[in-house]
Amino acid sequence: MGVETIKDEAKKSIAELLNKSLQIEYDFLFGYPRVIDKLVNIDKIHDEQLIENIELVVKESLLHFDEIDRLIRKCGCETIWHINVVGWSVDVEEMLLQLRDKENWVISWYRQAKRVAEQNKVKASGLLSRLTGSANILPEDFIDVNELISMLDRHIADEEKHIRLCDDSVNRLSLLKNK
Repeated sequence: MGVETIKDEAKKSIAELLNKSLQIEYDFLFGYPRVIDKLVNIDKIHDEQLIENIELVVKESLLHFDEIDRLIRKCGCETIWHINVVGWSVDVEEMLLQLRDKENWVISWYRQAKRVAEQNKVKASGLLSRLTGSANILPEDFIDVNELISMLDRHIADEEKHIRLCDDSVNRLSLLKNK
């Protein structure tokens, strides 16, 4: 049984879609410690579940970032993203709502990347086919299409969970503010 990869021209399309996800989802990623600090020390909201929800989204997002970064480089492209600064006056509820909307965009780009991969499958051939069959020795830029699709499916599921966590966090925050 041969290993399937994706056509070279599809790699660039996938990298572009993944870079879009990085640019929109990760712009405030390193600002979340400040958001949590504001909640606890300025807004005086000490809700463990709320803090845990935010920390889980950030932790999983950092893991996603690492995987997406490696995949973009495997596609032969450069990772493009930027960091925005989170001010002390940030409205945490509004930020969570924006994050939820960003998660929806990211899901759509992951789904598009998955479609590109599915539509551009090719069997590994020649020396590459023999290498994958005998010793599992693969070039650094080799992308196993089934592993890629599996990773994207996992990220989509995580992003859907992040949307639920954002909604839960907004609801908790609203309740806590009204106490």
